[in-house]
Amino acid sequence: MHKQSKEQIWNERLLAQGASGLSIKRWCLQEGVTTSSFHYWRKQLAAAPATGFIALPAVARTVEAALELRTPEGYVIRLSSQAQVGWLNGVLAALR
Repeated sequence: MHKQSKEQIWNERLLAQGASGLSIKRWCLQEGVTTSSFHYWRKQLAAAPATGFIALPAVARTVEAALELRTPEGYVIRLSSQAQVGWLNGVLAALR
């Protein structure tokens, strides 16, 4: 069995708390973790080196994505048209 690192576990916990709609205190109580641990890991992970990707606010849409990319860090990139998918090759070339 693959054992997750503490960083991966806490990254998932931070995302879960944000998605839960609960306050940090209530979420920590529900999950059985201390608020001091939560704040410690939030600070540690925020200080981690940038990956080169930026988070953009989610936009509520009913359009089905032509392509959806999910990063290990939990970011989701949805391209809603074939034209946007066509841009992907240029974006990836610029990142290389």
